[in-house]
Amino acid sequence: MTRTPAASPPPAPVADAPQGASTRLGTRLTMVLLAMLWPAQMLTVAGVFAATSQGAIAQHFQTAQIAWFTTIYALVVTLATPFVAKAGDLFGRKRVMLVILSAGLIGDVIAVLAPNYELMLVGRAIAGLYGPIAALVYASARDVFPPRHVGMATGLIGSSAGIVLVLCPLAAGWLLDHTGFHGVLWALAAGIALGLLLVWLFMPNIPPTEQRVHFDWAGGLLLGGSATVLVYALGQGSTWGWTDTRILGLFATCIILAIAFVLVERRVKEPLLDVRMLARPNVATVLAGSAIAQGTFFAAGTMVVFVALYPAIPGVSDGLGWSGTHNALVGTPAGLLVIIVGLIAGVLTRKIDPRLPWRAGLLITTAGLISQGFFHQTELQIILAGCLTNLGGGLVLSCAGILLLGAVSHREQGLASGMAVMLMNLAQALATQLMFTALNSDRNILNGTAFYTDEALSNAYFTLAGCMAVALILSFFMPRVLRPDQVDTGAKAVTV
Repeated sequence: MTRTPAASPPPAPVADAPQGASTRLGTRLTMVLLAMLWPAQMLTVAGVFAATSQGAIAQHFQTAQIAWFTTIYALVVTLATPFVAKAGDLFGRKRVMLVILSAGLIGDVIAVLAPNYELMLVGRAIAGLYGPIAALVYASARDVFPPRHVGMATGLIGSSAGIVLVLCPLAAGWLLDHTGFHGVLWALAAGIALGLLLVWLFMPNIPPTEQRVHFDWAGGLLLGGSATVLVYALGQGSTWGWTDTRILGLFATCIILAIAFVLVERRVKEPLLDVRMLARPNVATVLAGSAIAQGTFFAAGTMVVFVALYPAIPGVSDGLGWSGTHNALVGTPAGLLVIIVGLIAGVLTRKIDPRLPWRAGLLITTAGLISQGFFHQTELQIILAGCLTNLGGGLVLSCAGILLLGAVSHREQGLASGMAVMLMNLAQALATQLMFTALNSDRNILNGTAFYTDEALSNAYFTLAGCMAVALILSFFMPRVLRPDQVDTGAKAVTV
């Protein structure tokens, strides 16, 4: 995008919201909120359903490469997000939402019908094109809701992940027990189809915010290439050895591609990502911290598969061998905490500095992951440690969007939201690969499937706790940002 300091910013786009929407959240805006909330939370649903089914998928296809079931999805989301965010600004966000929802539906159908693991990964990759929906949703909040409802709507979109974390494991567990992983994946496709219908019927048409320009394909390819090489290197490190010349070559390639990306973005007239925005401390620390925190939290959610759903095989696997339904019931209290804490955080951030609950959430989540590393052998241990992790996770999920809202201007919201989603998915892919690296430190292969010991499970939780601790450290370098009630008063984001 061309950025001329002397030029005045374009007027904010006005959605075709009904009369009176500026004074109360009526039926129409309630349906708009649902049309935004449902597709955004289908990302969390996809994570839960994929995590629940991937153990059965690994054993069905007899593959030890099940990590790529999650990783390839996250990588495609990372690569597609900046293009999708840019397309939303150029062609209108509703139109782009409908396109990527359709792609997600097609990918999910291919995955569920796949006769082999390789084709299933192709379907998962296509489904990843839907992943950037959250960037479009968060960027649209200021355009479809009146100022006094923006913070509430943004908080609900984020904290409603708690409802997903309560209901979806129950649904996914029941489906896995009674219909196998195919039933779980069919239900996921149905949820995407419903999101497509809701957006088509109720999402307002938000006019494009920029004139049509050419996409920065070079920047996108360099960024995607760098991320893919890094994730692949982390995945192969434990197999090839961290000092192997191939691993060192991959890391060097990643660095070269990343440097080339920055150089291209600084020179191109219409950059894919405005790297100059990252030079602002408030934006950089919010984006980096929220990406690492949320990516790690969602990666940690997949650990339940290896702890609870993998079988107990003496000398081979230290899983608990629970049914999907039993596992979901044990996890229900932790899921409820995310909802409760999310609602509390939405109220708190109206009155206090959003950084305070953010830091508290990071600290509690780190402690929770450490406790899960030590205590994951019984139902009571899993409930208590899971509640501690999700107590912090509720604060993390609720405050992430609010922090970003207060760190950037209205005009930057679309670009910043795209960057946030892209970085979060990249962080999730990296955290997932680090988690599998720790798991693979003590694994056993039986009938082509990898199984894990108790020591490997502990190491994976400790690794994730280390990732969350990085986000906690970054939080203390985060400058002050605006509260939700301040973002639409005409004030600029605070940079002190």
